[in-house]
Amino acid sequence: MITLTFVAIILAAFLAHLAGGATRDAGAVSRMLASRAMVAVVFALTFLVLWVSWAAWNPIPVVHDEMAYVLQAQIFARGMWALPSPPLPDFWAQPHVLVEPALAAKYFPGHALMMTPGALLGWPALMPLVLQSTVGALLYVLARRVSSGAVAFLAWIIWLTSPMVLYFGPTYFSESTTTVCWLAGWYALLEWRARRELGWLLAVALFTGWDAITRPLTGLAYAIPVGIVVLRDMIALRRWRDFGLACAVGVLVLGILPLWSAQTTHDWRVTPLALYTRMYMPYDVPGFGLDTTPPAHAVTPDLYQLNRTYSYMHLNHHLSGLASTFITRAYDLSVSIWSVSGRVLMVFAVLGIVTLNGATAFAVLSGAWLLVAYLVYGTPRAWTLYYYEAVPAFAYLTAAGLAWVVSLIGRPRNAMAAPTFHWRSQRWSRALAAAAVVLVLPGLAALLTIRRQHAGDRKDLARFEKLLTSIHDPKAVVFVRYAGMHNPHTTFVRNVADPVTERIWVVYDRGEAENARLLALAPARNAYLFDEEHGRTYAYNPLGVK
Repeated sequence: MITLTFVAIILAAFLAHLAGGATRDAGAVSRMLASRAMVAVVFALTFLVLWVSWAAWNPIPVVHDEMAYVLQAQIFARGMWALPSPPLPDFWAQPHVLVEPALAAKYFPGHALMMTPGALLGWPALMPLVLQSTVGALLYVLARRVSSGAVAFLAWIIWLTSPMVLYFGPTYFSESTTTVCWLAGWYALLEWRARRELGWLLAVALFTGWDAITRPLTGLAYAIPVGIVVLRDMIALRRWRDFGLACAVGVLVLGILPLWSAQTTHDWRVTPLALYTRMYMPYDVPGFGLDTTPPAHAVTPDLYQLNRTYSYMHLNHHLSGLASTFITRAYDLSVSIWSVSGRVLMVFAVLGIVTLNGATAFAVLSGAWLLVAYLVYGTPRAWTLYYYEAVPAFAYLTAAGLAWVVSLIGRPRNAMAAPTFHWRSQRWSRALAAAAVVLVLPGLAALLTIRRQHAGDRKDLARFEKLLTSIHDPKAVVFVRYAGMHNPHTTFVRNVADPVTERIWVVYDRGEAENARLLALAPARNAYLFDEEHGRTYAYNPLGVK
């Protein structure tokens, strides 16, 4: 992979050298990269690549968070904010899902609302792929606007082939929605500053608000620099009516939250996230050190293991160690973005700093600020997903740095032509496009590796699903008995958006007496027990239930 990266760099340098004395641009290449059709191509190829990386036609959610988002999207698809609590709720306790006073995911609703079209079609994977493809298209459009089509093409390739995007892109995590909000909001901000049309300012407010109702800390990190720019311009322009309307749009979007809370927790002041945290994970809040407040509700064995895993992160997260934490997280982020090239391309990201102007510096600094903002939270070291929104900015910085170096190599040798020299010139389109094409090759190798990883991640769940297909009863209940070494990041117990018609309920094994109570409420369902330790399912009749 490192060899191919060097091949791409050398090829770009060679083509730039040949183009150094040219008096016009690269012709067909430049026109193609500048076309509207190219944006559609970027969208379609992003969709295809990430779908291939996901390694399934309709992939099942794997991690607790993904399961919660998919469940909530299915609830929204039924036209409801939440469902009534299931019978004997403790049987259905699922990480990151409230089962009382209502059934709903704990997470803020922005992402699940965006996933609702896929839930309506019965293809949950649709919207994550559409959202990620929109990110790719927006990155291309933005990079082309502030530089050139060739730089935009190269930035898109670097972004798409990064391990972080190939792995986290095809998932159900909410960062797909927030990244669209970041890039779409930046585009709207650029348009508003260029045209001063109210519609674009309202779009900035809309995307900022939606960001906040999806991931609040990410939304706050985004809103601060955007707000500073908008407020500074407002002071200069004195267009306070427009500012008031934009604030009204933001407030309307944020107004979804008390409605969501009232329909779920039955108290508009208490969000499902706050209630779930208090009930099951009181330590899981921003701050330093470990909050030792015990959960208000008894936790299941798998959630107990999960709490032990994540509380350790908070236990070792201290104000005195922030500098070290920042360096560690920045290092891990650099691996997630540039490891396909052996971090060779990271050198060009550093060099890209010399190309920054107002707009591009704003984007890159916003990405760095996101990393700083999350220092208030104790997170797993390698879980760089929290900074996913910053990756497009760093991909652009890398492409701009490489373009700048290419422009130095391809600088016109005719002294009279020297004033035309500029790193954004279309003169080197062919060189940068060729480099991007070569960089696809190590990206394909990474794609195949991560595709296997995605398939491996859902291996246990896929095996469990296969066991369920062996049950042919019209109605059944499967009690799950976890192994002692159960993976705390996955769960077999799951809630569904329509439990009445669901053929198979999958619930906790809570002991024969409790299991008999649940079966008494569902006499039409035959009982089975899944023994994870031995990987088998068998007919089950606790206490001789009839």
